[in-house]
Amino acid sequence: MRLLVDANLSPRVTQRLRDASQDAVHVRDVGLRNALDPEILEYARSQHRVVLTADADFAMMLAARRAVGPSVIQLRSADHLTPDAQATS
Repeated sequence: MRLLVDANLSPRVTQRLRDASQDAVHVRDVGLRNALDPEILEYARSQHRVVLTADADFAMMLAARRAVGPSVIQLRSADHLTPDAQATS
């Protein structure tokens, strides 16, 4: 699985995934740190990546558009955790 980690999750999450041999990039790694959600979705779709986020907006945008992709994994309450806690959860 190819992951794109959203800005609301710590880059430490990305590094932890990489340490576990996962193909993960953080939005800041690809120049999307301040991008709007639609831009992030389009990048993920074009690069065949799954968005990993703490933001419920991605799933709602996909549903509203009746889009079939990209896939989104939402980590609930992760935005309330410290970066270290996000990486170990």
